[in-house]
Amino acid sequence: MITKGIIKEIKESDIFVEMFEAGGSCSSGDCASCSSKGKSKLIQAINIKNLPLKPGSVIEMELPTGKALIAAFRVLIVPLLLFITAFTIVGNIPGTGEGLQVASGFLGLFGGFFLNFLFSKKYKMKEMPEIIRIL
Repeated sequence: MITKGIIKEIKESDIFVEMFEAGGSCSSGDCASCSSKGKSKLIQAINIKNLPLKPGSVIEMELPTGKALIAAFRVLIVPLLLFITAFTIVGNIPGTGEGLQVASGFLGLFGGFFLNFLFSKKYKMKEMPEIIRIL
């Protein structure tokens, strides 16, 4: 998905862009008016094409749908699957109580969140929106 935004801040290699709601662009076409009405959110983006960016520039960026779906799966589904797996495995061990079964399920859930945290740290740059041009 292609969306518009305004560069708000550049700190070393970190670029912070104000992205707009409703499919990523303003309905009025005036980015400044949407910004003042609070119809935006601040996100971090990358400048792979090494464009000459400065704060206040209106840009277009690409938000890859496939990457977003994979990230959503990783954040939501993997911890739930680990919860169910740990809960079921411990529940099938003879002599374990329900408390231990529930505790192991939550350990699986938190393990999934921890794995997601490690994975997102390692592949952070690959999942960010890419700035494709200056408008």
